[in-house]
Amino acid sequence: MSPESASSVERRRLTRRDFLLGAAAVAGGAVAVPVIWTHLADGANGTAVASSSPADDHWLGAGYWGNRLQDWVIRNGRIVCVADASARIGRTVYLLTVSLDGSRPFSLQVRTGTDVPGEGLSGFLIGTGELGTDYRRPALVGPASGTAGGLFCVYGSDGRATFRDHTDEINQFDYAEFSSAGSGPAPARTAGEQVDLTLSSVPRSDGTVTLTLQAVDSSTGSLLSQAVLTGRSQDSVTGGISLVSSAPIKGQSATYWFQNVQSQGQGAVSRPERGLGPVVGTMFSLSAGVLKMTAQIMPMRLTTSDAITLQVRLGSGWRTVAKAPIGPGWTALLRVEGWDASAPRPYRVVYSRGGTYEGTIPAEPGPAGMTVLTLSCTKASHRHIDAGSRYDTLVPGEHALGMYTSRNVYFPFERLVRGMRAQRPDVFVAMGDQFYEQNPTVKDPSGNPELDFLYKYLLWLWSFRDITRDTPTLVLVDDHDVFQSNLFGESGAPLPAGAEPSVGGYRNDPVWINTVQRVQCGHNPDAFDHAPVERGITVYFTRFTYGGVRFVLLEDRKFKSGGDGLDENAATIPEDQLQLLGPRQETMLAGLAAEGPGPPTVVVSQTMYASLQTGVTHQPLAVRDSAGWPPQASRRALKSMAAARAVLLAGDTHLAALVRHVDGPVQFCGPAGGATFVRWFEPAPPLPNAGSQPYTGEFTDSYGNKMQVLAVANMKIDQAEWVKAYHNTNCGDQAIKEEGYGVLRIDGVARRHTFEAWRFDVDPTTRGARPMPGWPYVLPFDEA
Repeated sequence: MSPESASSVERRRLTRRDFLLGAAAVAGGAVAVPVIWTHLADGANGTAVASSSPADDHWLGAGYWGNRLQDWVIRNGRIVCVADASARIGRTVYLLTVSLDGSRPFSLQVRTGTDVPGEGLSGFLIGTGELGTDYRRPALVGPASGTAGGLFCVYGSDGRATFRDHTDEINQFDYAEFSSAGSGPAPARTAGEQVDLTLSSVPRSDGTVTLTLQAVDSSTGSLLSQAVLTGRSQDSVTGGISLVSSAPIKGQSATYWFQNVQSQGQGAVSRPERGLGPVVGTMFSLSAGVLKMTAQIMPMRLTTSDAITLQVRLGSGWRTVAKAPIGPGWTALLRVEGWDASAPRPYRVVYSRGGTYEGTIPAEPGPAGMTVLTLSCTKASHRHIDAGSRYDTLVPGEHALGMYTSRNVYFPFERLVRGMRAQRPDVFVAMGDQFYEQNPTVKDPSGNPELDFLYKYLLWLWSFRDITRDTPTLVLVDDHDVFQSNLFGESGAPLPAGAEPSVGGYRNDPVWINTVQRVQCGHNPDAFDHAPVERGITVYFTRFTYGGVRFVLLEDRKFKSGGDGLDENAATIPEDQLQLLGPRQETMLAGLAAEGPGPPTVVVSQTMYASLQTGVTHQPLAVRDSAGWPPQASRRALKSMAAARAVLLAGDTHLAALVRHVDGPVQFCGPAGGATFVRWFEPAPPLPNAGSQPYTGEFTDSYGNKMQVLAVANMKIDQAEWVKAYHNTNCGDQAIKEEGYGVLRIDGVARRHTFEAWRFDVDPTTRGARPMPGWPYVLPFDEA
């Protein structure tokens, strides 16, 4: 990230009144009242301010992003690091509404102190992010140092002010100290301290800056320690700002608090519009005159009266049409019966304690058709931000993935989102793996990791909310969304302790699973059959009509038999008894089949109904995680879809592909939005009845599922070459992968479907822009 150039940004000198960021502006002690979130009276930056609170609150204010959410709270008017003892190195809070321009003078100030005594340091991390990229990317700058990681300007437990490196790609947790001119008595830090830490930057004519860091006792005004660093380039201090509380990898771990964050100088650029919260985003669906919407707020301490109101614009005013309390997952579920979908309607959701979020409910598409956008598998970053990772390249054509550059940090997917929005979708389908449980930070291993889930999910919503705010959105929950590497749901049964996911069952607490589904799927059209599965886990599979198109949403994972094919007594289950969709979803599909061909019909599933994957020697792989297993149950579902002349959309496989199932529908599996685990389809040529593109033709997978492969988009490097170099199939370099999104265009006039797979970095509005090779593919309704 970088602020825009000086010629394109209006800059002004900031005063202390102008820039008091969120809850850190509160200097008082504890007051026995609940947290009340209000907006600054002068509207200087639109940032929320918290009253002093006797209890912890995880929302730090609209001017901050806690990295991770669970590691930071507001306590007694202070931002406090509360990270677990095993995770206290390099904890950061990103300042959203200000950035630095090193070519101009600036100063930063914060009051800081020790919360948990021990070894460590606190202060600023400046110059974070990659110049010229999205301002949200530096929100993920965390413990591991690397390219674009910035400069630590910190006050240590030993009482010394120092400058430390955060760009080392090899020794990522050394935080090596730069030589600087130090002065002051430097007494060791204590638990009762209150220290005013001030960082000033003065640009020089030779393109460098002089940085001065002072630690002053706030009660006496006496200097505790000072460090002066010269010779740093102006670019090296340009970019984002974070607060940092860090303990060493080894030794007694300290944590720190912050208060009164201030910024001054022309080099501190105010960006009030970049604040986040209290409302983060919305998602909605519309069917049969029923509007359903979720409004997501930041995790904060709630009162019984907290609620979200939905209003629609009427003339110059607003009319309230729904109101709902904020429930599990900090999500409100809003519902309006009798919605008039004949025209677009601007709306806003209003949080009862202040804060609004706006969008537009579009008019329902007419018989001419619609554009359906598909997305799955969006990982925030390839390399972990809190664990050591490689920095080299081994394959010709591969690009280095600098730690905090756009090559490694996919979030906020700005090029992907730009292309998706340019398609002007009528419906957006998020098919699962909206995030990955081990990324960008390690997984919370507890059974109810609500804040860790929200930390990762909110990165997705923050990225794609400019689509979901104005586009009907359908969401499926897949395995990584429920913190499992694979999911064979066994109708809600628990996964035995210590067992591999393929044994079958859910690893985490049912209440938490329901929260995940509420947050992501609570706005979907009403379920076909509301009865929960085992242990009260809710369901959301359904069918409905929108814009003259029949839609079916399936849950491939929830009812699926364990991948070992064994019962509780370790006896082999007969194949005809193995489940994929379960009886209730099969009944729903059978009803669709009984209606026969009619309106255009779109079935949405989580994954491919075939094991469309080969190994390094071109052999078909038997992947039970696919919906091609168990084969009999898979074929029953496909037969029902074919009877309704449906087309089938899916994600999950990280491999864009289009196939026609023998005795089944055409299935389009869109590419991953940004993932790590790569799959290839490289069968030994030639395939019978091959098309013009490589690896197309007739194919039978390892479970006997027969299909015609119509298009496939492999990575640009062969599997054998990649695995020989890396001994795995993980790749983070999007330049050599075919990643992006899918498009289905339903043309009701010409009576045809058009399938397209688009790369993330292609602007579809530019002249000559085309989808991936093999697409578009046109399928007449009568041939579906």
